[in-house]
Amino acid sequence: MKKTTTLMSGLLAAALIASVASTAQANDSIIDEVRVGLLNHEISLLRSATQEDGVDVNAEVLFNEIVWLDWAGSPRPHVGATIATRDDATSFIYTGLTWDYNFWGPLFVEGSFGFALHDGQTGISKVRNELGCTWNFHESASLGYDVTEAHRVMLTFEHISNASLCSENEGLSNLGVRYGYKF
Repeated sequence: MKKTTTLMSGLLAAALIASVASTAQANDSIIDEVRVGLLNHEISLLRSATQEDGVDVNAEVLFNEIVWLDWAGSPRPHVGATIATRDDATSFIYTGLTWDYNFWGPLFVEGSFGFALHDGQTGISKVRNELGCTWNFHESASLGYDVTEAHRVMLTFEHISNASLCSENEGLSNLGVRYGYKF
């Protein structure tokens, strides 16, 4: 059942991004960029074995920067989804703010912070990561390259956890590549 739900969610996300992209291109929109990518689910830098693995599909929409937040580095709001392709892996939707900085020609770094809502395990589990709370913090960092003014690629690391606000807090970390189209 979850495979069907995951597939339908992925198709819905792809259709939504295609719709957003065509609308934003046709109009002078509030949408600044759309992204899609593939992420290695639950890559762990601190332990050798993980309870979840597989490939995730990531889709994200970034909006124009918030003018009244110029004092905070002009972040762009975003909404996104990371959809697991395996039945026994956690998927989530997220929102927050993204900051980016071009540091050398077409190279840029980016960071984001916000919140995620997941469908994973909140209690003790032997087969899935124990995420404690249904709502978690979502952070990501990317190293990217502007191929053209409109096309960009990036290596992205993302993480969700509850910062020990709930009893369980194994967190979940993904690493992969994404493509972005800027309007």
